[in-house]
Amino acid sequence: MRIEKAVPAPYEAAAVANFFLAKQRLTQMKLHKLVFFAHGWHLGLTEEPLLDEVVQAWRYGPVVPSLYHEFKWFLADPIDGLAVRSSLRRTIAPTVDPEDDFVSRLLNKVWSSYGQFSAASLSAMTHEADSPWSVVKRQNRGARRVEIPNSLIAQYFQRKAQENREANGLQDEE
Repeated sequence: MRIEKAVPAPYEAAAVANFFLAKQRLTQMKLHKLVFFAHGWHLGLTEEPLLDEVVQAWRYGPVVPSLYHEFKWFLADPIDGLAVRSSLRRTIAPTVDPEDDFVSRLLNKVWSSYGQFSAASLSAMTHEADSPWSVVKRQNRGARRVEIPNSLIAQYFQRKAQENREANGLQDEE
């Protein structure tokens, strides 16, 4: 089941990250997992990407390279600021368009569903045997930083959505 939504997604990963960082100081690992889940659920529900960037399979799970480079200085410590973009005239912190109700609701749902979990627990979720990260790592043994195709992410989250509907006694109407 595909849900139609109005544009403006896709967003910079920094905008989605800043949504979560505005709620709580997070470690880089937890932030990457939350951004991945948001991107995944958006793909699963709309078949359109939330992010305008690729997600890669790294050693500890899915990573958006631009976010890694933005926050790598924090190592395993909580991030104490927002992602920013600088030009000659100003510095801005990218944000999700407040008029984008669908994405705002989705990000709040991701936060309420996953935000209470530790980085290690979220990492374990992204490492499940049939997860996009696991599939890509298995198909590319020994390779580092391999792109996880959006199509694979979408299929995984569509299956998760179907499992949730079935678990709650809901069936798709054709």
